[in-house]
Amino acid sequence: MLRIKQDPQTSVLTQQQIFVPLKRVNVEATIRSFAADVTITQIFRNDEKQPIEAVYCFPIEEQAAIYSFTACIDDREIVAQLKEKKEAQQEYNNALQQGHGAYLLEQDENSQDNFIINVGALPPSKECTITIAYVTELDFVQGSTIRFVVPTTLAPRYNPDKGSIASPAATHSKYVQSTAYTIEFRCRIDKIGRSQQEYIARINSPSHPIQVDFAQQDAYVITFAQQNTHLDRDILINIELTDKRVNTIVAVEPSAVMAAFTPTEEDCRQGLNTDQINEFIFVADCSDSMQLAKLC
Repeated sequence: MLRIKQDPQTSVLTQQQIFVPLKRVNVEATIRSFAADVTITQIFRNDEKQPIEAVYCFPIEEQAAIYSFTACIDDREIVAQLKEKKEAQQEYNNALQQGHGAYLLEQDENSQDNFIINVGALPPSKECTITIAYVTELDFVQGSTIRFVVPTTLAPRYNPDKGSIASPAATHSKYVQSTAYTIEFRCRIDKIGRSQQEYIARINSPSHPIQVDFAQQDAYVITFAQQNTHLDRDILINIELTDKRVNTIVAVEPSAVMAAFTPTEEDCRQGLNTDQINEFIFVADCSDSMQLAKLC
């Protein structure tokens, strides 16, 4: 999951340079129906006496879409701009050569669901907070369970034979899977249905011991039951629905809408026993003039 920094003078890994200075990882998620909004926060700290480049490789669900990437250092927030890959790599490399700080997030060329963060020219004794936000559609399994997955390990997505991760700055480094880093996790599940809870029967995790707070009126809040949970497996949350669930669920946000249509087994069987052909047409007018009641 991480790269370790190599001594350019001796080409030997020293005991003090084993792990990239990733100090903490925090995951905050909000689940609404069949979609999740996830924010991952990673805090890097340079405990060495010279500026370093920290590189962190992490997985994200393949169907996810990243919509925010920010870096905070010395009370300054830097908001990322979307650029063509080669151009972004060149600007990142130029900034490091000039001794400036630079931050780069890019998709791994060898894997569509792995991303690489480069935190370049991190000064000594300084911390940098990287925040990434993405949205993802959730899987519907076994006919009545919504599954939420937060990938935290690269294997088997990453090819261990290559043993390294490329950097635009050509930093000497080595790939490391086993780490002592821990992760904090908090997930909010909005209650659904007319009574706001009638469709959720049970919440469980096959991957980690969890605690579920039922005290809130409009949501369930999930946290890890144990402290110091390590980044050694993916986080799995199963939301089991009751038989009262609806086949159509709509999630509405200020600038987006998502509709999920899930036919039941009975619907499919009835469809196989009829010669009737159905055509469904969906029209979404997103022009500026189509707002509120005009949107159809």
